Amino acid sequence: MTATTPAVRRTPSPLVARIVVWVVFGALFAYMTVQSVGNLVTVSQSVSAFNTFLETTSGGSSLQRSTPWGWLVLDIAIAPVAFVVALWVTRRSRLAVTVGVFLVAFAAAGALWLDLQLFVPRLLDF
Repeated sequence: MTATTPAVRRTPSPLVARIVVWVVFGALFAYMTVQSVGNLVTVSQSVSAFNTFLETTSGGSSLQRSTPWGWLVLDIAIAPVAFVVALWVTRRSRLAVTVGVFLVAFAAAGALWLDLQLFVPRLLDF
């Protein structure tokens, strides 16, 4: 007589709890994105105002600055990319793993985001 053992299945985490994690971290990543858009608007307006001022004074075009669009767009893209990657990685994970991956993704995105928030104004040094 051979006994058959039932297949061990990992029970998925409750869908409601995972949706709560996605919504909470989605709001945090959205806040980060809104702040990046605000930084883009502020920096581009500052550069434009500075260049306009130089055109009316004796500074000339040699002191004018260009807007660092590449860095500003990267700053905006960090949070959505981190959220999508964390969502993709945890699509079939348990709740604890989902929370852990989203925490790591938020910390990594936050560190890179903050570096760019501080780096871009230093590029200009009016």
